[in-house]
Amino acid sequence: MPNVVTEEPKLVEALKPQLRSVDELEAAAKESSWSALLNLWGKRHLISLMVQRDFTGRYKGSLLGALWPLLNPLGHMILYTFLFNVILQVRFGKSASSGDFALYLMSGFLPWTAMAESVSSSTTKVLELPNLVKRCVFPLETLPLIVVISSFLSGSIALLLLIAFAGFRQHGIHPTIVFVPMILIPHFLFSAGMSWFLGSLGVFIRDCRHFIALALSAWMYMTPILYPPERMPEHLQFLFWINPMAGIITDYRRVIIEGQFPNFFNYGVYTLISLAVCLAGFHFFHKTKRSFADVV
Repeated sequence: MPNVVTEEPKLVEALKPQLRSVDELEAAAKESSWSALLNLWGKRHLISLMVQRDFTGRYKGSLLGALWPLLNPLGHMILYTFLFNVILQVRFGKSASSGDFALYLMSGFLPWTAMAESVSSSTTKVLELPNLVKRCVFPLETLPLIVVISSFLSGSIALLLLIAFAGFRQHGIHPTIVFVPMILIPHFLFSAGMSWFLGSLGVFIRDCRHFIALALSAWMYMTPILYPPERMPEHLQFLFWINPMAGIITDYRRVIIEGQFPNFFNYGVYTLISLAVCLAGFHFFHKTKRSFADVV
């Protein structure tokens, strides 16, 4: 594994403010999770450089390059639309149109992909950079965050195209589109919290990435992405309340496709859950990162 720090002069410059004396390093090791979380803002320049490196490195050397963030969801849209709309005759609302089904499908699939991609990648992110783990000057808590931001950048590009497609299909964009950033906040917080938690767990349990791949598949089918919420059996409706992604995806659809306000009660519920997951995930990562060097 190449030494990322020495290969990137810009990263070296960004890391200089992180250099500390021995006493400062000991004090930093004892700082609270809350202080460490607030200190992420001071590392924004380093995070920006690492996100740029991660985002461009994903498709570097591939034949289609930056087109993959668009081609990947497009391929899934065609596959799932054919399977669930044409073969299984699943409908959203009263429309039998494959175009409307594809619109509903992608308004759920794109937010899901941003979360799932960041969570899945975070399980191996620390292990992929052992040189950084053994450098006490590097803020390891930024690694899962970098993955989340990079995944959300790809998702945002695809989401903008979805909004344009919705405007074309519906002959205009609904004014409720202004609520998208409001929904994006808990969406991002939940993804970051899960990534911090699993980013740490993946260091100690190497099988974590395989388990998460299976769990994400099961989780996706328990989330109203490929079917409307009312298709879920009544005795399983409680799953929507303990699944923040169900509320997030439903509200994305409401504001982008249906022209309705978010369900503010549900919004409050999944926002509180997302905030709790974010804080708990960061706290777990912060408390366990001191042992990373012993197992990497």
